[in-house]
Amino acid sequence: MVDHVPGCSCCGEPLDATDLDVRSGVPDAFLALTPERRDQAWGGNDLKRLPEIGGFVRCLMPVRLAGGGSVTYSVWLKVDDDQLRHANAVWTKPEYTALRLTGEVANAIKPWPELIGESATAEVRGETELPYLAGVDGSLLARVLGEEWDRDLVLSRIAHPLPMSVRQPVTAEWSLERTAGLGPRDDDGVTVFAGPGRTVRVEVFAMPAGETAASAVAALSAGLAERCAGRLTENDGDLLRAAFWLTTAHHEFYGYAATATGVLCVTCLHDDEDDLAWARQVWRSATHVGAARIA
Repeated sequence: MVDHVPGCSCCGEPLDATDLDVRSGVPDAFLALTPERRDQAWGGNDLKRLPEIGGFVRCLMPVRLAGGGSVTYSVWLKVDDDQLRHANAVWTKPEYTALRLTGEVANAIKPWPELIGESATAEVRGETELPYLAGVDGSLLARVLGEEWDRDLVLSRIAHPLPMSVRQPVTAEWSLERTAGLGPRDDDGVTVFAGPGRTVRVEVFAMPAGETAASAVAALSAGLAERCAGRLTENDGDLLRAAFWLTTAHHEFYGYAATATGVLCVTCLHDDEDDLAWARQVWRSATHVGAARIA
């Protein structure tokens, strides 16, 4: 049986479903460089410098989630050369615990991309830990560090597969559950969640003039009724749901959720026949902000 719970992208160890760690591999300024140019940078995993870009120190940015749990991001702080030399000199020595840094945030961390370029300080709290960021009073960084943040707002922006489910926005109106082990990506305008043995493709269509929820679903699912091994139709408040499943090269599940204004189409492909229940869960999780649901 496929294990759908992912491991750490760096070491492969199981991820903590309560307290996550997310690593920014390089400062954002490195992303436009060729791999060969990146490799010419001085330093290692925690200290880096390129003459035309500057010097950087990796720091920690812990974010508290509403309802419990946290995400700790490793974020690069851009510092001047004197601070970088000092950090390198004390990095593995007892003096490291007294290290204090001042610089600028060097990564645009979602859902707060405006953090990049903000002034920040950093200090060491433990001899075996990276320095922790602190924000200037009144800054966005100070808010990010000091407040609790909506769980789905934060976790849905993490591209790495997670060890728990999260509600993922698809459009401003539609969202659905991205289950444990699936990483999100955009495939030419189609939202895709993918992981071992499971793939979800999500598309949203506006309701054509003159169509009803029922007629739109019938048009989008044309031909499936004759080929499918099973089907479901459900009324969920203002949502009309319909689903069809069959087996070809994969086990295929085609689900629809329709309102008076649009239709969400979700296609689930799964290797394990027993994952039909999972596909139904994903389909039923689709919600529309303008539709009333049955409690």
